[in-house]
Amino acid sequence: MKNTIARAAQSLGLTEKRIITLGISKIDSRQSKTVYKDETKRTITITASEYQTIANLKRELDAYKELQAGTEKIGKKQLTIKTETMRGKKITRINWIEQATYEQGRGKIKICFTTKIMPYLCAIENRFTTYKINDTAGIKSIYAWRLMEFLISWSAKKEGQRTIPIKNIQEILEIPTSYETGGTIARIIKPAINELEKRNWKIKCETEKTGRKISHITFTWRKP
Repeated sequence: MKNTIARAAQSLGLTEKRIITLGISKIDSRQSKTVYKDETKRTITITASEYQTIANLKRELDAYKELQAGTEKIGKKQLTIKTETMRGKKITRINWIEQATYEQGRGKIKICFTTKIMPYLCAIENRFTTYKINDTAGIKSIYAWRLMEFLISWSAKKEGQRTIPIKNIQEILEIPTSYETGGTIARIIKPAINELEKRNWKIKCETEKTGRKISHITFTWRKP
């Protein structure tokens, strides 16, 4: 996917994130954007077995249930991209899915990506984020998953460092606005880091203040 997606608010819960990621993994990112104007090329089949693996579920029946629940919600989910312009901030919202179909009794769903999202998923030559889908198997926190994606987007190498305003990371990870800065770090960032460290990531998180308030976070990391 283009880095733009990894650094944008995705509005996806854990179930929808798994479905979208499985779908993206089946798209050939080298193909021309024009190829995906064909609806059949944008329509992806995801099986309960595939979902069971990425979700690390013991029972395939549970995968059926989560896939069904996911198809009920995923059509309303939008990617939100914010860009700065000379006239101020521009906000673009793009629907992920044009159509989602749950095939009862067959253990699979079909999702059709929108034409507007496809340019972010194909004909990608530079500035992209990539990781193995197996690296996400069993992730229990959407915040850990999104933090992993965000960090990878800034460095294709094993190691990296990035300083970001706290308000930006709150927007990217879609942390509830009711959380103060301290709550964001203690209840969201640190648990997300802990989950990634269980997957052999090494992450250091340092805060910086502007006046008396924490204004920036510096992440220093090493991927497994």
